[in-house]
Amino acid sequence: MSEIEADQARLDQPVWYAAYGSNLSRQRFLRYIQGGPIPGSTAGHQQDSARDQSLPTDDQPFAIDRTLFFAGSSNRWGDGGVAFLDADTKPSSPAKGRAWRITLGQLEDLFRQENGQPAVAPIALDQLQATGSLHLLDRWYGRVELLGEINRTPVITIASPDPSLAPQPAHVSYLSVIAEGLADSWSMDHQQAAKYLAALPGNAGNYSASAIATDLASSS
Repeated sequence: MSEIEADQARLDQPVWYAAYGSNLSRQRFLRYIQGGPIPGSTAGHQQDSARDQSLPTDDQPFAIDRTLFFAGSSNRWGDGGVAFLDADTKPSSPAKGRAWRITLGQLEDLFRQENGQPAVAPIALDQLQATGSLHLLDRWYGRVELLGEINRTPVITIASPDPSLAPQPAHVSYLSVIAEGLADSWSMDHQQAAKYLAALPGNAGNYSASAIATDLASSS
């Protein structure tokens, strides 16, 4: 096998990417794969595409043994907080994620776009499987973590290397995209999604479930 063929074989390896924020939404996630405007974004940002624009070959709901919280401030989402995973691996309530079956090359392109980088940072899958995580960039989403396997294929998420992010409530534009993904993957209606989202750090104490449910209904 030539070096070019070996590299292509590496890029074509199947992996599961575990989403937990706006990438719960199929419409939003596919912008990373195929490019185009970000659905629901308040900034009108255009997303790049992956080198391989093939659709995911499968997806399924996936519980993540972490607490989801909202922090930071994103102008793509009304200057509100965005989703992160807490470091505690024994949460009282696991995060509701969605696993997308894609290729390692597509995951590398997703990582590049999440971190606003012009060039791809290769993900050493063997090293990740040996260590459980790789700190690749000092950015909000500069870390990749191994969460387990589905049918002997690794499940990988993109997370923050910074444990000190201060909680910040999310904007309804962001929450509505997450709710869309929760409906698709977890069959949750607006009331169920609102109850889940209102209890998460960053939102808790700033939003009531009924207020979020009203906002979700008006934005749908």
